Amino acid sequence: MPSASMRAITQAGGLELLVERATGERRRASLLFIHGINVGAWVWQEHFLPYFAGVGFDCYALSLRGHGESDGRERIRDWSLADYVADVTAAVRQIEGPLILIGHSMGGAVVQRYIREGGRADGMALLTSVPPWGMAPSAIAVAMTRPNLFLKLSSMLSGTIPQLDRSTLHEVLFSPDAPTALLDAFADRAGPESPKVAAGIQGLPPIAPWPWQSLPTFVLGAANDRLIPTGEISRTALYYGCRAEIVPELAHAVMVEPRWAEAARCLHAWLGKTAS
Repeated sequence: MPSASMRAITQAGGLELLVERATGERRRASLLFIHGINVGAWVWQEHFLPYFAGVGFDCYALSLRGHGESDGRERIRDWSLADYVADVTAAVRQIEGPLILIGHSMGGAVVQRYIREGGRADGMALLTSVPPWGMAPSAIAVAMTRPNLFLKLSSMLSGTIPQLDRSTLHEVLFSPDAPTALLDAFADRAGPESPKVAAGIQGLPPIAPWPWQSLPTFVLGAANDRLIPTGEISRTALYYGCRAEIVPELAHAVMVEPRWAEAARCLHAWLGKTAS
């Protein structure tokens, strides 16, 4: 359930931006959360927004166009990675002061591309994120080792599953012990994704910032992630000159997993050093 302090604002262009203000002593930086495929800002709403507001951060969560309560769902197949970057640019204009961008999965690709194009940020956190070189190596690895899973994943990314079935959802995004009620609630709110974005996160054109655009970076992976292998997470951290945090017994959907708090604590520890 949303906390009493949470509110939603609608920007020009009909983008949903959830806002949860810090409680207690406010930290210097604000946090902007960017979701992954098939979901919206709501994916951060139950756990991460109240957690980080509770430790002093003003928190914002954006629904990219065609997702959540943002406009554009009827044109979801038309949107590109560049459109999502434009959405982040619009959201950032609403937020004053130092800002840390936090991207999950596809949202990590959007964040990296936003930085590459000169977007404003004082740091970025990549949670089970698309690597700097794109999804192609991970997709090849899944296709070779688990072809049936690869076919299901391809359907998710192509937008051909308007309502995700529970078995696919469980296998791709969640740990084996994820409760049925969690899967049902997630699937009921999930929606289609743009096939243009699915193509755009493969790595061509490049999504990663240039070396001279480096900024403080946090990289987190999940030991049970079937979508982004931990080896890719470690190489992502190496690319950005940091150390990867790999959370045991956690799967891809880190912000709603049964052990979501372990991921939040790792991110909180990094923010304590970077954005206090």
